[in-house]
This record gives sequence, C-alpha cells and structure tokens, in this order.
Amino acid sequence: MDNNRKGALLIILAGTCWGVISIFINYLSAAGLGEMQISFLRQLFAVLVFAVILLIRNRPGFRIGARDLGLLMLVGFINGVLFNFLYFYTIIHSRASIAVVLLYTSPVFVIILARIIFKEKITKLKFIALVLTVIGCVFVTGVIGEGYMPPPAAILTGVLTGLAYSLNNILTSAAVKKNDPQTVTFYTLFFSFLFLIPFSGWSSLTSLCRANPMILAVAFIMCIVTAVLAQYFFSVGLGLIESGKAAIYGAAEPVVGSLVGILIFREESNFMKIAGIIMVIAAILLIGKSDAAEGEDMR
Repeated sequence: MDNNRKGALLIILAGTCWGVISIFINYLSAAGLGEMQISFLRQLFAVLVFAVILLIRNRPGFRIGARDLGLLMLVGFINGVLFNFLYFYTIIHSRASIAVVLLYTSPVFVIILARIIFKEKITKLKFIALVLTVIGCVFVTGVIGEGYMPPPAAILTGVLTGLAYSLNNILTSAAVKKNDPQTVTFYTLFFSFLFLIPFSGWSSLTSLCRANPMILAVAFIMCIVTAVLAQYFFSVGLGLIESGKAAIYGAAEPVVGSLVGILIFREESNFMKIAGIIMVIAAILLIGKSDAAEGEDMR
C-alpha cells in the first residue's frame, strides 16, 4: 500500500473513531458532567494509556526538541481545551448533528490555510470534493427540512469548532513532519490534560464518579476510541498526505455519526441523508483519483 492510500485509510479510521463520540458525551452529560469535565477525564485516561504504550514499545518517543515542545503545547491547548469545549458545548446545547455540520466547515479553513502556509495546490478535483463534502455533511445530518434552529451561542461555538479543528490539523501536520507520530500524539494528549486541570471541577467530579462508577468506565472506553486511537491514526495519516486532503478524508466522521444514529438510536433515515452519504463518499473517491493522478505524474 502506497503512502497516499495508507494515509487516507488512517484519516478515515480517525474520522470513524471520532464519529461515535456523541454516544459517550450524551451519556456523561446525562450523568451530570460538564463539557470541561468530560474533556478532562478523556485526556487523563488517554495520557496514562499512551504513556504506558511508549514505556513498553517506544521509550525514545518521549524525547522532543525544545522548539517542537512549544508547538505541541499550542496543539495541546487547541486540541484539549479550545476544540473540546467548543465541540462538546455545541453537542450538549443543540444537537450532535448540528455540531457535526458546523464542525465540517473546517475543510474550508484547512484548504485555505494549507494553501497559505504549505503552498498546497487547490486543484479542481480538490475544490469539487470540498463542495461535495460540505453539502454532503449538511444532508447527512438532516438539518434541512426539520425546522430546528439552534441557540445563537451554539451556532457560534460550532463555527469556531471548525476553525479550531483546522488549526489543529495544520499544526499537527507541521509537527509530524519533524517528529515521530507517537511522540506528537503523546505530547498533544499530555499538554491537553495539563491545560484542562484548572477547568476540571475536581471536587464535584470525584463526587459524581463515586456515586456512579460507570462514569469512569464509559470515560475510559471513550478515551481509547476517540482520543488514543483517533489521535494516533490522525497523526500518522497527516505525515503521509496533504492536510487539505486529510480534511476531506476526515469527513468519514459525520457519515459514521449518521449511521450510528440510524442503526443504534433508530433515527429517521431519508433520501437526503442517503444522498449526503453518497456525496461524502464521492468526495473521498475524487481525492483518491487526485492522489492516483499525482502518483502517475511523479513516475
């Protein structure tokens, strides 16, 4: 498998892991946890798990240069505090589908920023794929036609989630070009955890966990799926493909989220959702075609 295909598969796997996050968030929110407490537990378990992995399999992965440490501190703040707060707030105060739609304004930001910072080309295929992704995500989530209007604050946090995600994408892409993806993953999670400590509400959090031990079990599973695996797949994938293409491959997330809703929560399935899924898949195939064409040019 060449790097483009491997990178695409890894980003799609990351999107799949992120696509099921609303299951955990809704449970933990119903159990009484706030947005930052959910984020804190997720990052706490993720740091512990990934530290054990590095200790066993890759101890040199703890080494990082001073300059890159500053970059990963910034990534950790954006990933752990800014993105998680904005995304979880949008999910809790509107709908998971609304949050995903607004999150997927991010490919627009990513492709523009990648053009400015990394000089990545905005090809016709990439532009068409971007348009299909955005429209497809709107269709997939069923926002159109339901007459639901989320609170203005949730709309604002949702759009800002897209911007935060794009910044995380760009900065992570820069970090993995110079460091082992496992190193990038660990320090991203570590700094995310450190920045979340002041917002954890430790006293009330421990009381809730004592009263309902299932909180810790659900948070641990969420950490494995949506933090450790997702962040690792994402970091490795970004080291193999352009960040602009990665943003489109990551659109697997709303498709998975929609399928979870249909298959697990028995949400309504209609023509628009199916059309949206087809659009997102078409966008991914277009980017794959673009990769193949570039590969031919390189030969």
